[in-house]
Amino acid sequence: MGTVSLPYHVVFDILSRTPVKSVCRFRCVSKPWRDLICSPVFAAAHRSRHSPLLVDAGSFEEEEPDGGRDMRLMDMDGNLVRVIKGVGGYGMMCNTSLDDLICVNGASCGGINVVDPATGKVLVSCPHMEVREQDTFPYAATRYYITFSFGRAIPSGRYKLVRLVADQTWEILTLGDGRGWRQMQPSPTKICYKRGSPVVINGVMHVFQNKGLYNDDTLLCFDLESERWKEDVIEGPLKLVGKEMWSGTMGIRLTELNGALCLVHSVFIETHSQVELPDPFTNIWILDSSDKKTWINAYTITMEPPACRYMPLRMLGDGGKLLLQCSFDQGESLVLQIHDPGTDTCNDITGTPDDLAGRIGLCSFRLDHSVSSRNLLANFLDQALSFFSN
Repeated sequence: MGTVSLPYHVVFDILSRTPVKSVCRFRCVSKPWRDLICSPVFAAAHRSRHSPLLVDAGSFEEEEPDGGRDMRLMDMDGNLVRVIKGVGGYGMMCNTSLDDLICVNGASCGGINVVDPATGKVLVSCPHMEVREQDTFPYAATRYYITFSFGRAIPSGRYKLVRLVADQTWEILTLGDGRGWRQMQPSPTKICYKRGSPVVINGVMHVFQNKGLYNDDTLLCFDLESERWKEDVIEGPLKLVGKEMWSGTMGIRLTELNGALCLVHSVFIETHSQVELPDPFTNIWILDSSDKKTWINAYTITMEPPACRYMPLRMLGDGGKLLLQCSFDQGESLVLQIHDPGTDTCNDITGTPDDLAGRIGLCSFRLDHSVSSRNLLANFLDQALSFFSN
């Protein structure tokens, strides 16, 4: 019986629908298959057809476990896929990683780790403080780093890590270029680091400014490619909500949601009058990417007691439903829920581990760009088979 050859487009379609573990094996079938799997077009098609992984990057346990905290990777149903020993911390620095590297906050070094989940290796480790020698008294100086940001520059694709020193100076590191940390352009104004870490969207780092105004939600923008602050700022959406709602602000955070910049505004309005007020709620605002000025109130979610914070992870294709990370009891417990905007209800995802803590996130593998000088897809294919087989 003769060999039957399938048309190229049929093989492409089948492989692009195949889980990554199997694709890693199929690269060994033949050189044409390997070339197909290594192509940027295939990488993009495969990524578009597969959901990202949930990442539980650690917990807030008081004692550091022997060997460090672990990182757990789960599918979108909460089923455990992989445990990476000793590379976790207190959670992901941002709720999502659009790329294939994860920045973990509160790692064993006290600062951040940049982790490659395909290999389990820590690529960069930066403590929250360093002691540096000086030529003059007191001959040593302690440097504290109060916030970090991590993202990929566009169009070069280079990964860059940014940190803010306590004296309000900024430093930047390009992964793999060998130049180490460099002082970068000062920010136009001081920044508000108490509202969480800056968020990188499409190669631009966004961070709240701090001019001492109570209701200031203006965002400064730093371009990772040119390593320059943009002249234009982004005005936040809170001027649209009114003074009464602003006075009830419980918290404001930036995050990424399906590739867009997202602002999460939690509200609890107190009064001593007899006027009936709404339950605590969370507004989820998304910045219109077309003009980068218009904010859209995509969701308003009633917060059921004892919930203290909702953070969106992903908009799902099922009727606008939203995957949420929900913190309860002042952050001591955490669950994953699906919010249905049609009924304004939130339901727990069954099957997830019952000991989730810290900050859950998402990680999407991108197989079509490089880290340092080595092709990431080749690196991923060379090592992922053994990684997923363990």
